[in-house]
Amino acid sequence: MADPEVQRVNDIALTAVQALLGLISSDVVAVAIAVEEERVLLSFWVRRHTAEIDEDIDDAVGDLEALLHPQIPLIEPRVMVGVPDGTTGQPHERMIYWAKP
Repeated sequence: MADPEVQRVNDIALTAVQALLGLISSDVVAVAIAVEEERVLLSFWVRRHTAEIDEDIDDAVGDLEALLHPQIPLIEPRVMVGVPDGTTGQPHERMIYWAKP
């Protein structure tokens, strides 16, 4: 049987992928998720930071909150311009989307 915390992290990561469906524009390079006890950090790497990106991220956070209801942790998005390089991530962060070059 799987560790309950590992199962929880896996479930939230898969739910985040579902929440992102249809919301990833061509300006998004990568998305990662870090799940903590009471917080979910969604990290977005983008080619350029636009109002459309912010709107899509707000929609994704709202969708993720709805999909995780009634157990809604704090969902905190962050946006970085550029490409993930291995030093910008958080401990235990999982890449859930990476655009084709």
